[in-house]
Amino acid sequence: MIGVLFLGVFCAVALAYACTEYAMIRFDVRRRVTVGESGLLLILGVNCLSLLMLWLCASILAAAGGYALYLQVAVISVGAQAVWLSQHLWFYYRDHLRVRFEN
Repeated sequence: MIGVLFLGVFCAVALAYACTEYAMIRFDVRRRVTVGESGLLLILGVNCLSLLMLWLCASILAAAGGYALYLQVAVISVGAQAVWLSQHLWFYYRDHLRVRFEN
C-alpha cells in the first residue's frame, strides 16, 4: 500500500507539471508577464485548471481501482499542484517587478 501511494505521489507531481506547463505555453503566460501584461490571473487560472484535471484523473483511477482513498487523492493533488503554483508565483513576482523597474 505504501509503494502505491509513493508511486501515486510521483505520478501526480509529474502529471501536474506536464498539465501546468502545457497550459502555460498555450496561454503564453511567460511572455505576457515579461512584456508587462498582467499574467497573475492567468497563472492562477492555469494552476486551478491543472489541479482540477489532476484531481479528476486521480479520483477516476481510485474509483476504478476500488479504493476509497478520495481524501488522500485530494491531499496529494493539492500538494503536487502547490509545488508548481509556488514556482509560478515566484516567477511572476520576480519578473513582474523587473519589468516595472525597467520602464
